[in-house]
Amino acid sequence: MFFIRLKVIILSIIILVGMSIFLLYKVDLYIKNRSVDLLASQLSSITKTAFDIASITGLGVTSHTYEIINTAKNQKELKDLWISRSDILSEDLNKSKSTLRDALERKVYVTKTQERDINKIEGSNDHTARISIPIIANDNCIVCHINVKAGEIVGSVNAEYNLQDSIRTIYETMKLDFWAIIAVASLIFMFAMMMSISSATKIINRIRIALQGAINGDFKLRVKDTGLEISSEISKITNRLLETLDRNVSAIDVKISSLFVYNKSLYNKNPLIRLTELVSELANLFSFKNKLDSFRQVSEIYRELQITISKYIKYKSLIFAEFINGEITSGYKVENGTEMKVSAGEIKRIEERFNKENLNVLFDDKKGCIFISTSIDSLNVIDLKVFVSDKIMLYYSILFGSKKELQEKEKSISRIYNYIRDAKPMINNVFLVKSIEESSYTDPLTKAYNRFYLEKYAHSVEDKVSKNINYGILMIDIDHFKRVNDTYGHAVGDMAIVLLVETIRNVIKASDKVIRYGGEEFVVILDNCDIEDTYKVAERLRNSFAMAKQSSLGTIDFKKSISIGISSMPEFSRNVWECINQADLALYDAKESGRNRVIKYSLDLKAKDDEKKAREEREEREKAKKDNDYTTTTILGNDDDDDDDFLESLKLNNLI
Repeated sequence: MFFIRLKVIILSIIILVGMSIFLLYKVDLYIKNRSVDLLASQLSSITKTAFDIASITGLGVTSHTYEIINTAKNQKELKDLWISRSDILSEDLNKSKSTLRDALERKVYVTKTQERDINKIEGSNDHTARISIPIIANDNCIVCHINVKAGEIVGSVNAEYNLQDSIRTIYETMKLDFWAIIAVASLIFMFAMMMSISSATKIINRIRIALQGAINGDFKLRVKDTGLEISSEISKITNRLLETLDRNVSAIDVKISSLFVYNKSLYNKNPLIRLTELVSELANLFSFKNKLDSFRQVSEIYRELQITISKYIKYKSLIFAEFINGEITSGYKVENGTEMKVSAGEIKRIEERFNKENLNVLFDDKKGCIFISTSIDSLNVIDLKVFVSDKIMLYYSILFGSKKELQEKEKSISRIYNYIRDAKPMINNVFLVKSIEESSYTDPLTKAYNRFYLEKYAHSVEDKVSKNINYGILMIDIDHFKRVNDTYGHAVGDMAIVLLVETIRNVIKASDKVIRYGGEEFVVILDNCDIEDTYKVAERLRNSFAMAKQSSLGTIDFKKSISIGISSMPEFSRNVWECINQADLALYDAKESGRNRVIKYSLDLKAKDDEKKAREEREEREKAKKDNDYTTTTILGNDDDDDDDFLESLKLNNLI
């Protein structure tokens, strides 16, 4: 405190001395300016008087010029005095032009106004005042000076004065008074400072404590008033700032809590820094959702979720499984960065852990998302079950190397949950789009693809055929299907069609396509299959259908069979539709030759078909000719002696 007071005393003296010197300087400057104003006024008055007398008397101004000079010289401050003429006046008087001495004099001829300047004399505190007064021609002047116009500047009166320093004079005059004033003012100033320094120190210390608390995240502290007016204002402003921060940070925190779930222990204790981290987390979630919007396959969403889990949790291994309608549809295991197949036993053990009593539930949103933690012997795992919809369920199982790792990562599940919660509607959307797409591409009875899908799929098949990939084409028809409908009814007929499709799916690969071509006819496209392999698949399918009894619609106990025609690409064609026509031709031959058999398409079969078509065309032409002859005979009759004129009249009437 002593050093603070000493600093205050020294600072007070420096401030007061500086202010006194500054005041003396301003007083001196004021005196100089007033002196210059007075000198300029006197010089202007003398000049005006001399030239007014000259214009009244009509005498020249020479004598009056001397009078101006003599009058001005009586002033002891005068250093120099001179008069100049304008070029126009010099020509009018037939005298040499005046030389303008300095910039101030030249400026007067431009502005036509009084100009002045004060400059410090080097090596002293004195100054030089420079004054220049313009001489303006009036109506009396132009009587004698015909080349001069009224209002023009015809000359200038210039003077230079010495201005002595007033500060030293003022100081010498009031030296004792000056120091007495400084001493008294210093004492008063120091006393006031000493009285306020304690309050200032208190208010500063209280503000420091409150602000330090705010830096550490505590906005509840307030600054107490010390009684001084300025400290009262400062404390009010500081408290208003703290209250605003406290209110708004709390409101933002509540708002963010409604947007996503978070564990405060994972973030900074300071609310402001924590809000920054939470906003960053929200930005990551927003970016994640935008990325999911671009996905068209649900497997892409599952992969992105796995990447997100890996971002927040370092695990030993991770298992993923997807269930649709209670059956596992996809799954994999990631260990040491390598993806591998997951066994049914591993997925079953996840289910068993969820079915145990006294589960260690880490989190349950009561909306179909639950995290559990299990630590038994060497098993340290966090399992996640997610009900995406009433049909779709997901498992994520995260395995750790130790119990310590497990406990450290249990807090991070809230972060994972936020991403899974945002992914659920995206997964549903993909399945919905897929369902809508499948409904437009599939037959409602059999769930086989329809001809609309075939038109789309044909392009991709032809692209792959151009890359030397083989495709087998099967055209399948149920034998005597009309008899089945007539004998057993259309419901049994539908059962037979569904049984055929289910039998086909049990025989072909997952990459192969089965298409309902029309009625009881089906097209099967076999991926990467030549004509011989296609024939083997067709025979296996024919035998399987003959023995099949049970379908999803019911049981069929009567004898049934199918006929199959086959072709292949690119062996017989590179066009899907042409190859289907070839298989259809082979199917027709199978039905013609006794049914319940598989017939390969061949060039002989094509020749036989061409011959058949030619024969049918000839028969049609002959039939058309007979019909035409019959019509002519009916109209003309059988009398050979008909009159030629009668025939001619028929022609004219368009009867022949």
